[in-house]
Amino acid sequence: MNHDKPTSTTTRRAAITGAAKTLAAIGVVVMGIRPAFAAKAAKDDFFFQDTPDESGKKCSGCINFSPKATGQYGADSGDCALVEGDVCTHCYCQGWTDKNDPKSKKAGT
Repeated sequence: MNHDKPTSTTTRRAAITGAAKTLAAIGVVVMGIRPAFAAKAAKDDFFFQDTPDESGKKCSGCINFSPKATGQYGADSGDCALVEGDVCTHCYCQGWTDKNDPKSKKAGT
């Protein structure tokens, strides 16, 4: 019987090194692609409205809202991480997420 090793150390090492390089390359490519969720949606997609919802939820209480000095709504204007265009402090959409909830995360993070 022949008890020689079927593969050499050099071949095994080359295979492992090649696999590691391939995985690293895949990681670089994946990290370079912008995820689809990073693009902002149209306001209609989130049923955006210029008034708070029935329970009083409004953009100023949402983690995705960032106030800004001027815009379509004057001093009440802001940007949203979810929808395109200006939003206002008293506006609302179905993407509303309580900024005071410790489990809340801003969109895209």
